[in-house]
Amino acid sequence: AAREVAKNTTFSAEQAAESFFFLASAGLDAEQSVAAMPQVAAFAQAGMFDMATATDLATDAQSALGLTSNDAAENLDNLTRVTDVFVKANTLANTSTEQLATALTTKAGNALKTVGKDIEEGAAALAVFADQGIKGERAGTLLTNTIFGLTDIMKKAPEEAERLGIEVFNAAGEMNSFADISEDLTAALSSMTKEQQVATLDSLGFTKQAREGTLALLGQAEQLKDYEEALRGAGGTAQEVADNQLDTFNAKLSLLGSAVADVAIDIG
Repeated sequence: AAREVAKNTTFSAEQAAESFFFLASAGLDAEQSVAAMPQVAAFAQAGMFDMATATDLATDAQSALGLTSNDAAENLDNLTRVTDVFVKANTLANTSTEQLATALTTKAGNALKTVGKDIEEGAAALAVFADQGIKGERAGTLLTNTIFGLTDIMKKAPEEAERLGIEVFNAAGEMNSFADISEDLTAALSSMTKEQQVATLDSLGFTKQAREGTLALLGQAEQLKDYEEALRGAGGTAQEVADNQLDTFNAKLSLLGSAVADVAIDIG
């Protein structure tokens, strides 16, 4: 499996083989690791980072979002979904694949899972944050505090939220989409001065970081919808971008070197 990866990426067979250690450290058994290896390599190629980083980011995010499975085929499908969304978000917004993955693994993944949000909607929110210069660990922490700030207002100030027309949960008790919440927040706060907006959010019980994240969602409903729709169609993006990365002279030299090394392994 490691040799096959070397034939199709700029990573050597030795580098790919070393990655089995990181996959095993993430809890994958031999069958899961062999199945996951090509996708992790494509993710590393697309994101322009090493195999160790790619393995950590992909498997940590997958675990945080509750998408790890004991079934090798299902686990591969979930891993592919996670890496495709990360790479697609990189092509849409002002953020790198690594920054987005870092944000998801910095508390945000667990927060999204807690309120029933999937990776596509969470990545859309992080992409909106990134366009405003909020990236990496800071974005992950901010999104987490924003999520819990929004859910807490139903306990701390439900009457005030209702007066402002801010609806966080629907009749079924499920959290509304970030786009819908953004629409409500924009309608309630956009006509206020910044000072009034902060005072209003204070009255709803928001912490400083929850306020910052909430204000970053103002006026972003359409962008959130557009990003989420694009991310739901992200299938195959990691492989596509990885293939594009190979269309350079240096990459072709690397592939030639791997082919020669593979022949040497056979001879050996």
